[in-house]
Amino acid sequence: MKPVVSALNAWHCMMAKNDDPKDGTAVAATVFTAVLVYVVFLVFCASQVWLNARQSRKGAITLS
Repeated sequence: MKPVVSALNAWHCMMAKNDDPKDGTAVAATVFTAVLVYVVFLVFCASQVWLNARQSRKGAITLS
């Protein structure tokens, strides 16, 4: 498949807007909320890995 536009033109299309958003507080709140969601997801996944490693040392988890 051939690309429709070159990589440089695609970057320009995505990044061509130079003005600030009208409601900067709402944008900041949205970004902050997204960061919190990712942190909660990361903590949850890390706790699952930790619990799995802890249980596997006791021999409780087996794959058969």
